[in-house]
Amino acid sequence: MDMKRHLKSALKQLGFDKPRKAQIIPMNTLDAGQDAIVIAATGSGKQVIYETVGRAHSDKLTIVIEPLLALIYNQVQTLQAQGIPAEYIDKDTTKEDTEKILKKARKGKLNFLYVTPERLQNSTFLSVMKQTDIFMVVVDECHCVTEWGQTFRDAYLHIGEFIDKLEHKPVICACSATMPADSLDTIRDSLHMDKPAVLRSDLRRDNLILLKKDVTCSKKTLEERLEFRIKKLCKLIDKYHKDGSVLIFAQTTTYVDALYNILGEIYPGDVTRYHSRIKPERRKKQLLFDFLQGTRKIMIATSAFSMGIDVPDIELVVHFNAPISMTDYIQQIGRAGRDGRKAHCVLFYDQNGDDNAVSNSFIKKAKKQSAKAAKTIKSNLNQVHNFIHSDNCMVCDILKYQGQHEVKTCKRCTVCAQKRRNSR
Repeated sequence: MDMKRHLKSALKQLGFDKPRKAQIIPMNTLDAGQDAIVIAATGSGKQVIYETVGRAHSDKLTIVIEPLLALIYNQVQTLQAQGIPAEYIDKDTTKEDTEKILKKARKGKLNFLYVTPERLQNSTFLSVMKQTDIFMVVVDECHCVTEWGQTFRDAYLHIGEFIDKLEHKPVICACSATMPADSLDTIRDSLHMDKPAVLRSDLRRDNLILLKKDVTCSKKTLEERLEFRIKKLCKLIDKYHKDGSVLIFAQTTTYVDALYNILGEIYPGDVTRYHSRIKPERRKKQLLFDFLQGTRKIMIATSAFSMGIDVPDIELVVHFNAPISMTDYIQQIGRAGRDGRKAHCVLFYDQNGDDNAVSNSFIKKAKKQSAKAAKTIKSNLNQVHNFIHSDNCMVCDILKYQGQHEVKTCKRCTVCAQKRRNSR
């Protein structure tokens, strides 16, 4: 299947000579005005799909709804570097700047506008969008509709209402790499999509080597056990960190800050961090850009950094604590090896109950909000526990969670390697 000339031209403006095979049908579908749900592997170029189509219709606005500010800054910076009129509005955008951006959008001088779902509930924003010619609304990382909409971000459940209030129905694009099979209908209905094409491509990432490491320690104090875990972490960094970048995920901001201070002394000038509580916002953005631009090669972050961030040379991802959900885990390892080179993803887990204590504090906090939210988090944590203690190929287990049946084992993950050793 071929692409139309205006799509090829738009793709070139984004800095790409030709599309990947799996990008052509989604591009043609959206360009023709049909809603689409795009399910494709992390690093497969979903962003390029909607940016190409949006650029091909540059006389109209494309609104991109993202879950994380880090993701918004990353994408807008990339588009602006290509000379494409793109802006974002976040909670720190001044009233004056917001008015300027909205004026540009209304006058047709803005191609892309990036926002979080909470912005759609702002009455001024809605009023301007009603007067704006909008070609497409993109819900990137659309699994957040079901993952987060029922827990701590109900703004995700109101995106469809915002779309209905616009003067003309835009094309709706929803995309994700981590959409459990049973979420598809819920996402379609919640976003008020009109008979969307469901476009699914192979979710397997053969250049990622998945490992899980038991870091259980017999020491009595938490401080000693963490010291043991940090030594294991440094061994991994020394072993796998060559000329690329390293990304370390921790469950809490306290863990991130502690690791930042310790690793900052071991790897001076090379470490940065990212989480929601870093203030002021200017400082947080600088820490993020230090990593995005390669000034610092080791990033320690919470899940605030987990989706869609495109740093091509990440060669090692470490989960210092077991993640809170399979979706988080898949998104986070998806940051690795985006340049196509081999990358290692190592998941730490313990049987001391240290990570469980942190997870239980999340459940406790969620309970104050609603019983349903607590139940969702508990269910997610059970899935992670089952994955950690499964004796199936790690890749097969991940693909099964994503709704892709796979019998071909990866032959390289911890489980596959162990089975190979046992069969000798």
